[in-house]
Amino acid sequence: MPLLSELNLRTSYHKGRDDIANDFYLPCMRRATEYDRAVGYFRSTVFLIAWPALRKFIEQGGRIRILCSQVLAEQDIAALEAGYSARVDEILNARLLEEVKSLLREETILVPAKILAALVAQGSIDLQIAVLRDTQVRGASGRIFHDKLGIFRDATSNIVIFKGSMNETWAGLSADGNLESIDVAASWMGARDLERARTEEAYFTDLWNDNYPTLRVRPFPQIAREELASQASVEWEADLEAILSANETGQARATERSLHPHQAAGLASWAANGRKGILAFVTGSGKTFTAITALKDSLKNRNKIAVVVAPDQVLFDQWYRELEVASSELGGGILRAGAGHTRWRESLRLWTSPGPRKRILLATVQTASSDEFRAGLTGGDHLLLIADEVHRLGSPHHRKLLDESLFGERLGLSATPERAGDPIGTSALLGYFRGILEPRYTLADAVRDGVLTRYFYRPHTVTLSDLEAAEWLKLTKEIGRLRARIGNREDVQMLKKRLQQLFIQRAKIVKHATAKVPLAVSVLSSEYKPGQRWIVYCDDMSQLSAVATALDARGMSTIPFHSQMEGDRAETLGWLDRRGGIVIAIKCLDEGVDVPSVTHALILASSKNPREFIQRRGRVLRTAPGKSLAYVHDALVLPPSGGEARSESKNDPIIKGELARAVEFANNADNPACAADLQRIAIELGIDWRSLLLQGNEDEEDD
Repeated sequence: MPLLSELNLRTSYHKGRDDIANDFYLPCMRRATEYDRAVGYFRSTVFLIAWPALRKFIEQGGRIRILCSQVLAEQDIAALEAGYSARVDEILNARLLEEVKSLLREETILVPAKILAALVAQGSIDLQIAVLRDTQVRGASGRIFHDKLGIFRDATSNIVIFKGSMNETWAGLSADGNLESIDVAASWMGARDLERARTEEAYFTDLWNDNYPTLRVRPFPQIAREELASQASVEWEADLEAILSANETGQARATERSLHPHQAAGLASWAANGRKGILAFVTGSGKTFTAITALKDSLKNRNKIAVVVAPDQVLFDQWYRELEVASSELGGGILRAGAGHTRWRESLRLWTSPGPRKRILLATVQTASSDEFRAGLTGGDHLLLIADEVHRLGSPHHRKLLDESLFGERLGLSATPERAGDPIGTSALLGYFRGILEPRYTLADAVRDGVLTRYFYRPHTVTLSDLEAAEWLKLTKEIGRLRARIGNREDVQMLKKRLQQLFIQRAKIVKHATAKVPLAVSVLSSEYKPGQRWIVYCDDMSQLSAVATALDARGMSTIPFHSQMEGDRAETLGWLDRRGGIVIAIKCLDEGVDVPSVTHALILASSKNPREFIQRRGRVLRTAPGKSLAYVHDALVLPPSGGEARSESKNDPIIKGELARAVEFANNADNPACAADLQRIAIELGIDWRSLLLQGNEDEEDD
């Protein structure tokens, strides 16, 4: 039997330059008798089991141990710490059972899942679940055990370890689109490698035996294991050969999409939560596809009728295109309400009545919240509500749709479900949808997993002009005087209203800072190259016009994009995708619009709402063929210098909020050193940026 020590391994492998599969992974598996693997999610394990070397590995008695993750709420982890393991195991049972069921329902990976089931059933693969301890999750909702470690071991105890971004895929590492890399150490390649190999082996052993201080490791739930075993492939070797043959001959249908592990975990959590909840997935991580997967399952397997609510016409049209495909697969129909479609008034009650036909109702949030629409619905448990950008439903007007009698299953979608500065609206949303589902999927998670593009962040600080600074100081002093008057006075509400008006006036100075226009010219003149795809975010039409005029004077043509523009907005984005150029946009690009080929963004817009900050930066991070890096330039307005002015800045909702979130964005960039200057500025202004990431206020237009 060949041994691992016969291999001439390098210390690292980088996809694009190295063939990680054929140069490293497969030769190791052919020689190994044991393989230990730590992965992020249970679903990831299905991609471990359909490699050309797998059959030989199993034939020679090979065993695989897989440690995967599961996210629990803080109170559940606290219960585990307190010794209430039965309660926690019940939650894990429900989550993993639903995840196994969803795995076995998905046609694109059904055969690999059945092979996995067969190998688990015969004892060739063992699974355990890792949960972060209470001290590791407090204040960091959604964090998971995500250490990507692999250990090969042969019959003579030679060891090869690898760590890095690699995810095994059954289509082959060389076929997927991610730029992967791994670091490698082998026990026979010198003292340093031997030390690393033994250290990582001891680390995994401690993890597996539940002896690591920051983790609790639970056995894979028996009920989920039995569900998996019930679907085990009877002839898994033949199924494996069929998969490999299809991959080699190109017969595998590349157009089919499969759920990413975080998407499957979210849907399993939704099902375990009574099919109610909000998916908090970062912009660009596939909320729409995840929701449509849930929709198809509910209509096909539970005879539900879907009501999809979109926040505006652009997303309404985007949802319609996606739903047309789903409806065709289901053999059903779609009724549109809002965005110029009025036929719903004649057929809404009949369309939403229980019946065998597969039906989807697509509505804008404005129409869905109207008295006429709500009165026309045949409400009940047979209706599934899917609310895109669900935070919109927390506003006083749209909140009318949150009626317990109207819908049974409920799925909300948002990168930032909590409504900034609106605890009442947030409470209403979380109560109606029964909370935010774990795991959350953050910017850091998506960049780490290759779901979003890696990026460079380039913040640019700008200062107010003399006139703007004088006006800013004048308003600041008035704000200070007014605050001093607010106490137990009877007219306190009137004074607070006046204070809010002063904050708005001061915010406009920051939003319209004249220095933003020359900054745009400077950045684009030095950075833009023909064929690149840029989006410049502006605050309003006045700023958009000023930037366009200034760039035109430098011989740089631009394309406007806004809600009042003439012409086809979709064609404008199509032109940018095909030809490249500079699109200057205002708020209509904030939510959900896809231009994945965009590689550069310049953000001039300032906002008191953290959601806009997050969405604008997220637009440019979507993945696309040939796109390996994105570049985000950010204009950050600093207050006037001077003790009184700077000391008041910590009370300015725009300055403190944008600076705080800029630091967080910088920390996840490929150039994290840019965060140091931002942190220094925050400290000078007396701003605790760590506690401010979700502060701000919702926009009035949401109401």
